[in-house]
Amino acid sequence: MSLRSKIYGYSSVLFAVLLIAVNLSVYIVFERMSIDNEVNRVEAEAESIVKGVRQSAGSIPPDDLLRAYAPVNGMLRIVNEDGTSSPVTTTAASEQLSKLPYKYESEKKSEYTQVEQIGYVWVSVPVIWPDGEVVNVQVTESIAETENRLSVLRTVLVAVTIIALIPAIISSRILANRMTRPIQQMTRTMSDIQSSGQFKRLPLEEGSKDELKTMGQTFNRMMDLLESNFERQERFVSDASHELKTPLTIIESYASLLQRRGKERPEVFDEAVEAILSESVRMREMTEQLLLLAKQPEQWNVQLERVDITRLATESTRAFREAYHREVQCEDPGPIWAISDESKLKQLLFILLDNARKYSEDAIEVKLEAKGQECRIQIVDSGIGMREDELEKVFDRFYRVDPARTRSLGASGSGLGLSLAKELAGAVGARVELTSTEGEGTEASIILPLSAQNGPLS
Repeated sequence: MSLRSKIYGYSSVLFAVLLIAVNLSVYIVFERMSIDNEVNRVEAEAESIVKGVRQSAGSIPPDDLLRAYAPVNGMLRIVNEDGTSSPVTTTAASEQLSKLPYKYESEKKSEYTQVEQIGYVWVSVPVIWPDGEVVNVQVTESIAETENRLSVLRTVLVAVTIIALIPAIISSRILANRMTRPIQQMTRTMSDIQSSGQFKRLPLEEGSKDELKTMGQTFNRMMDLLESNFERQERFVSDASHELKTPLTIIESYASLLQRRGKERPEVFDEAVEAILSESVRMREMTEQLLLLAKQPEQWNVQLERVDITRLATESTRAFREAYHREVQCEDPGPIWAISDESKLKQLLFILLDNARKYSEDAIEVKLEAKGQECRIQIVDSGIGMREDELEKVFDRFYRVDPARTRSLGASGSGLGLSLAKELAGAVGARVELTSTEGEGTEASIILPLSAQNGPLS
């Protein structure tokens, strides 16, 4: 059974059961109240008859007395203490009542009964007769009119139930269709994705804020994530196959040269080993950068916290200075607290420092500044600089500055550093900006939001 059929069937049955239960409860309560009212009315009428009979018992013959007080649709009977009864008085329509069994009741009593499918209220009231004997005045009266009204009420409630079930069934079907439409759309979309190999999204209704729209939005976000991962995977495979081909070819060529001439010619041996080592290091760095770029920013496990930018910049420049034996000067304006991920920010700073190292020979300056709600880490070099048209492209993957201008510096790279820097900056909530003048140098800035409290953690 389909989900739509289940929703349709369950909702229809539930509504029908509730409607029948409500109408049945209404009928039972109304029937109970109507019969109780009739019993109270007949009891009051019996008390009136007893009062009149007691006053006239000595002056009017019993038969005439009973005929005078007999109900219109019922029976009046006097039952003696020994169980005998005076002649009953009934209407022509109620003669069957005289055949009913009777007995003496010592206390007042009333009940509802049916005779030949006609409802009657029977009331027995003890009374002291003028001769001192205690007798029962028993009144039996028809409540056919009340039962007719109850019959009409039954008919009306049944009709109302049947009429109300029609829109209920229709609305249940509409509800089932509405609830399963997004699921059907999702199924069709997934089938289309499977058959076409293209990522598609669910159309969403404007203005709707229910769980079905939330499910559709979640599905679309999942498709965005899958498409992004798929594109990153394709880009990684394409980039890796393209960019790793060159160092592998160089390594293979020099390895072949070593095999053929390395033993006889030491200069060839030294050249080949140096080239193989250089290309291996470059291939390792490129592979690490490619793997990191292939990840979604959500998979980098970013943990934003308050970071002392001054301390981080000082420690990073010291480590960089010792690793590459380059002069790197870092300002110390005092603690500057910003919101970031310390390890990712340090990696971003190393990328920009390494970029400055490759394209300059003079000292590198690291400047720190806090202004307004932001702080800046500026990496300034006095290298070859870039043209304005190159500034627009340096963040593209595998873009390299004109090799003719970098050859004298021996600079080489994969063209992935600044692209990775842009990804890292976005992940830690920072921005990277470049300004450069050809022949004079480049200034790279990391812009971060300041912490609300510019001080150490307590």
